[in-house]
Amino acid sequence: MTGISTSCLGDIPLEDALEILSGTTDFVEIMDDGPHYCQSAEIPDQFSFRYSLHAPSRGVNIASTLEPIRRASVEVISESLTIAGELNANVVIHPGYCAWAGGRALSLRALRHSLDEIRMVADDSGITFFVENMPKWPYFFFCTPDDYPEFEACEICLDVGHAFLSGALDSFLSLPFTHCHIHDNSGTEDSHSSLGDGSIDWKNVLGILKQRNVEPVLEVRSPDAVEASFTLLKSFGFH
Repeated sequence: MTGISTSCLGDIPLEDALEILSGTTDFVEIMDDGPHYCQSAEIPDQFSFRYSLHAPSRGVNIASTLEPIRRASVEVISESLTIAGELNANVVIHPGYCAWAGGRALSLRALRHSLDEIRMVADDSGITFFVENMPKWPYFFFCTPDDYPEFEACEICLDVGHAFLSGALDSFLSLPFTHCHIHDNSGTEDSHSSLGDGSIDWKNVLGILKQRNVEPVLEVRSPDAVEASFTLLKSFGFH
């Protein structure tokens, strides 16, 4: 079953978004940020979905060299992990970024420290967390597969659109990812377009997902984009 991110309904309250999605899928990834920020499991627990959570990422940097910001970022993600444990859900996190030129070594040290702390909370919560690859944005980690050694002790969320923007989709597809975000683009901006509305070779991508038995999560920006994407997905045997 293809999952759907609540990002397609990000301008309405979480409860309303889940109600709308209840007739479309049984697997939902909550974009745990902005209007869908979860302070408890109360609202998701009202529905019968299988869940994953995308931990907060705006304003969060687990690779910050400013220790109060790094600690606060880990705390925010830890709250998401704890709620996910109550929902029997797994969690996607962003890998952080180096905020200033020349600071990569210090940021990597902070990132490793954060991942160790996050791993302990995830183990205590009984859930798995995935580190998501980023588009080729300045200073971000995991924009190319070259950064994979920093995350090989973690589970990986392959974001197909981000990998395509980085010009490294084929290389990313060779990594041992176990979670996957799907959306399209034309190679110039992170548009999160409907599948088939960009330049990604979905026959190849979906074939690999099927071989690996990975359930993708559709991460597009509107209900219309969900509907258009499902038309393409069904043509390749996904539902």
